[in-house]
Formats: sequence, C-alpha cells, structure tokens
Amino acid sequence: MKESDKTIIVVLLAIYIIASLALGSFNPLEWKLTKQPTIPSGVTVAGMFDVATKGYNTLDISSVLAENTAYHCYWYANRGGWLLLGKGDATIEVIENDNSFIYAVVEVPSGQSYYVDWAETKAKNPRAVEVTYQDPDNDGYKEFVFKFNMANIPQPASGNPKVYFYPYFLAYQQPSINQPADITGIGTSRVTKYVEWYLTFAQAQKAYAITKVEIELNTTDTTKVTLRSVNVPGIGIVSSEMFGTPLKGLDRLTWTYSIGSSLFDANYIKYGTNQLNKFQFTTEIECQLQSSDVLTITITIYGLTTTGTLQTITDSVVLKAAS
Repeated sequence: MKESDKTIIVVLLAIYIIASLALGSFNPLEWKLTKQPTIPSGVTVAGMFDVATKGYNTLDISSVLAENTAYHCYWYANRGGWLLLGKGDATIEVIENDNSFIYAVVEVPSGQSYYVDWAETKAKNPRAVEVTYQDPDNDGYKEFVFKFNMANIPQPASGNPKVYFYPYFLAYQQPSINQPADITGIGTSRVTKYVEWYLTFAQAQKAYAITKVEIELNTTDTTKVTLRSVNVPGIGIVSSEMFGTPLKGLDRLTWTYSIGSSLFDANYIKYGTNQLNKFQFTTEIECQLQSSDVLTITITIYGLTTTGTLQTITDSVVLKAAS
C-alpha cells in the first residue's frame, strides 16, 4: 500500500471517530444530520400574550371538545403563590419573575364524563415541560397542572404573540366483567389452573382508570391454592411476588396489587376503534386440594370515576376437587 493511501485511510478514520463522537453514535445510520427543533429554556420573556386552547378526545380525534363546556382551562402564574391570569382563550401578561413559564390547569366540569389524558396532553404539547397533580385554586380538589414554556413564540407583524395549548381527554365508562365457569374435577394432585377473567366495554372509544387488583380465597390454608400471576392490561403479567404475601383474615386470604391511588397514577385501559373488546385479567393459580374441598376465588378490580370516586368490579369462581 502506498504511503499516500495510508494517509488517506488515517484521515478518514479520524473524521469518522470525530463525527461519531459529535453525533452520538458509531453507527452512521443513526446519525441525525438535520437540526432538531427545540424550545429554549433559561430564556426570560415578558409582555402580553394571547393564549388559546382546543381540546380533543384521544380515542376519537375527529371530535373537538369545547372549553367551558367539556372542560375548563385556567391560566396561572406562580409568583410566590398561585395567581389566576385568565381562562380559555385569553390575553395574559407574563413578567420576568415568571422565568418564561405559566401554568395551564385543566378541569372537567361536573356532569361531563371525561378523564384528563395527562400523558397524551404532555406528549402532544412540546411546550408542556412538566405535569403535576395539585390544587392551585384551593377548592379541595386536585387538578392537572401543566407547566408551559412561553419562550420563543414568534412575534407577529401586529398584535400579541399567540400560542395554542391542546389538552386531550378520555371518555369514561365502567366496563363489565365476564363470569367464567366454575372449575371442577381438579383432583388432589398439584396442578396449575387458569381463571380467564376479562373486562369488556359497552361502546368503543371509552376508557377506565384502574388503581388496584385483589384476589381473594375463602380459606386460610396457604397450601390449598397458591396465586402465581395475574395479567393486568396495560401493565402485563403481575407475578405473585409483586402481589406480595397474602393478608390472612379470619376465614380468607387476600392478595393485593396496588397500582395507584388517584387519577394521576392510575392505569388507564382504553378501548379504541377497531380494537379487540377484551381486556384480559387471566389469573394463574396452583391447586393442591383435598377430595372434599369446594373453594371460591374472587377477583376485585378497583377503579375511579372522573371525579376520583372509587368503584369496584368483581366476580367469583368455584374451585372444586371433585367433578
């Protein structure tokens, strides 16, 4: 190989290494040569701004939800305490002490059957840098609060700079549970069985917030039936270890898997268009029954309404050693 060829190879190798370090990957296929748009932070803006909002149903994107009817959107500043700036489509003043951030507080009025889809709202609004669940208006109820970046809004030829906020919502419906057949003829040998529970919705484009799943057995003898796992939609297979040691009552054992306690940390199951309307809670158990045993296993699924009120969905199946 000529000395000049060696020099070219060394130069090309050096360029490759420098480019890889600069672009964050040694795989050229992963190099992003176009600049990604960003909203600058640490920039202080002040002045009058026009803010507007338009709501959508996450599972029915063609439906536009009206502010002040389907939802409320309040604009706040946090200046040593919460200060209401406006509501809905409004003109607000941002001052330097706001550090370029205001807060969009989204509420669902009484009588409207919607959850705030805070995850989708944050994902679809790049200016929403953070979402919290708190009570800025001190009415005793927590609301979803979106920290909104006002930096780098284009200045029009006339009038105030304008920016849109798009909150997303899920239409609420409590699903129903099926009633699997009793399991008989289990016998007295150690054997694995499955209780095929599932939830269904009455209509499509609905959702339900789940906070907890309980499995209850009407015996205190831990050798007869052992919980192995429960499938929880949106989470996956939840093992017995995740349920933990069962609580032993006077006449029963109860396994509990807690997901959350509020609309902020609940697990939302969503029934969209052209989706299978079956949300499996298949429960795997290991049985070693006595010949005379007739036991009952019960599932209780805890959920929340749009106001955070607790609900339960339950069903029981008999486990019988004999046929």
